[in-house]
Amino acid sequence: MISGAINFNKPEGISSHTAVQRIKSVLKLGKAGHAGTLDPLAEGVLVVLCGNATKLTPYLATLDKRYTAVVKLGEHTETLDREGKIIRTAPVSGITAEGVVEALKAFTGVISQTPPMYSALKVNGTPLYKLARKGLEVERKQRTITIFAISLTAFDLPYITLSLHCSKGTYVRSLCSDLAGSLGSCGYVHALKRTGVGNFSITGSCGFDTLESARVLSMDETLCHLGERTLTPDEQRKILNGSTLDDYAPGRENGSAMRLKDIRGKLFAIGTYADNKIKVTAFLGKSPRNS
Repeated sequence: MISGAINFNKPEGISSHTAVQRIKSVLKLGKAGHAGTLDPLAEGVLVVLCGNATKLTPYLATLDKRYTAVVKLGEHTETLDREGKIIRTAPVSGITAEGVVEALKAFTGVISQTPPMYSALKVNGTPLYKLARKGLEVERKQRTITIFAISLTAFDLPYITLSLHCSKGTYVRSLCSDLAGSLGSCGYVHALKRTGVGNFSITGSCGFDTLESARVLSMDETLCHLGERTLTPDEQRKILNGSTLDDYAPGRENGSAMRLKDIRGKLFAIGTYADNKIKVTAFLGKSPRNS
């Protein structure tokens, strides 16, 4: 059974769920999921987890993302992308490339943003997009995100193209709408491509046409962004029995995850660090009691 990750280039026009179901069918997978959804409008990197690798989803959620976004200025839609109804227009004649570059400075670093109503974020258990479809708008808490880098790569009014490197939890549609507002206009995402998720890059991705020959990354490779610790047989036996391990590591953050390996270098579990101790949070492969 395949267990690992596939760096898949999702095409525009289908949901992430549909993409995963097609991949399951082609590769005859019993179990599969993805590590971070892409809207149907968007294309690009979708990390598809197969078999036991579906356990890795929580440990990939913190990965940073890279995007190329084409923004149409002068029009505002209810969904903040081209699929929504236009509800407002504004002039763009006074906008210059230099003005956009200057405005981007305010959208670099640690910033706050309000999630869009058309999103899967839940309020009191109900996804916001379901409320939005009923014509309702509710208050949303601002969230703190980090924009590591954002630049203007093309300027052809009413369209501008942005290259973006951001933290998890960033709503690109909200970011582009806020940017357009800071330019004295309005705007929405006309096209969006995710070019990277952590170490997964669009240049190494596969499509449906090359899926059967695509390389499946091992679980160890998939988690290469995490630190690792090789355990002695005694330590491994102790942790398999549910005990914690002492681990004094100055500077290591509570809640950080790491790969746990046996003396042969084989990954067998994921541990989480807290208060100078490591506790197993996920066993990989066979049940530890039977291995």
